[in-house]
Amino acid sequence: MARQKKRPDLVHCKVTETSHPKAPWRVSWPVERDGQPVRVSKRFSTESKAWKHAEETERDIDNHGVRFGELPPEARRAFDYYRDTAAELGEAGATVPAFERLVADALAAIRAAHNAREENALAVAEAIPLFMAYKVGRVGKRQGENLKNHLKRFAQDFGTRPLRSITALEIETWLSSLRSRKNPDRLPEPPVIGAIARNAYRTSLFTFFKHGSNASRQWCALNPIDAVESEKIATTEPHAYTPQAAAKIMQAALAIDSPLLPALALEMFAGLRPSEAMAIDLAAVDLAAKDFRVPAIHRNGEPTKTGARIAPLLPAAKAWLGAQLRRAGFAYPGDRNGHSREMRRVLEAAGVTGIHDGARHSFISYRTAETRDVAAVADECGNSVQMIKTNYRKIVTEGAAKKFFAIRPEKRVRKGKVMNIKTGRAVA
Repeated sequence: MARQKKRPDLVHCKVTETSHPKAPWRVSWPVERDGQPVRVSKRFSTESKAWKHAEETERDIDNHGVRFGELPPEARRAFDYYRDTAAELGEAGATVPAFERLVADALAAIRAAHNAREENALAVAEAIPLFMAYKVGRVGKRQGENLKNHLKRFAQDFGTRPLRSITALEIETWLSSLRSRKNPDRLPEPPVIGAIARNAYRTSLFTFFKHGSNASRQWCALNPIDAVESEKIATTEPHAYTPQAAAKIMQAALAIDSPLLPALALEMFAGLRPSEAMAIDLAAVDLAAKDFRVPAIHRNGEPTKTGARIAPLLPAAKAWLGAQLRRAGFAYPGDRNGHSREMRRVLEAAGVTGIHDGARHSFISYRTAETRDVAAVADECGNSVQMIKTNYRKIVTEGAAKKFFAIRPEKRVRKGKVMNIKTGRAVA
């Protein structure tokens, strides 16, 4: 009886006999797939073939590690392509480097290109000044200030980071953690800013990264803000002053001889924006006319949002413009900050809680109720119909509109003096 051949000891591979009718011998061995260790197997018809494969695989794993235990399909396809193409090129007289050398050289070139990109990668703090310089002359003053302030705050946390390394998840986390900077000394932990403010920051960052990811610059491969959705804002009905509150505000401005009165009259009863009202030359407003021209340029030289337009000059506006001494010069001689301070002074004198852009909101609300024509009011105010409906118009009755547009100064100018003002009364 022939002695059975002694089999070597196997560490990684395992040979087993199964009940399979055609290939009863199975060899299993460890491999690495997607970074995870797994075992694979192969069947053989004879014991000798199984052991031969097991011994060869054992030797390969000992020499090269578990990753050599199974070449992935793409590696086999790559080598097949190399072998066939190299044979064709060799027949044509070309010199083809060995497969190992070819792969090594290609990977070295990729590594060098990557290192060069990383070394020359533009950091956030370096990119922002370039972006802002590009935006000069391409955005208005207010939008430019918003971009500057938002990106300055972003640079405080990400200034040293290359643009290409910043992810959408990092930006989402950063936006959700932003806290208010108003009155920083009053609260040890200021509240997180609201959704509207976060959306404003998101818009500025979107513009910045879109500029950087442009193919002509390639500061970053893509715009990460594409994956950061803006937040949905719970909409509420816009606010407007009641006729009684509007009367108190106007009478208070007249009573304290506020320089804001002409501009406030144009905002409250002609629907102008504060910046537009401030640019109106009172000498150019004919109180006998039915309308007047709103210029296309602000006093600071910036273009207005909507360009030049014709605004209505209603009897209420005429009455209030005629109830004060100034007949020439800008409707408000100060700047926007001065306008805000003076408006707070008027509201305090009137005893009325202020509404942001409340005068214009009020005009649009009551004018729409009076005319029943949203499109016409949108044209008068330089807005779209949709903007009127969503941002400005408070639903009021026609009766309330009549009371609003009936507000008049209780006493007119007499001999250069304003006398006997009773705050809060509306006189038709």
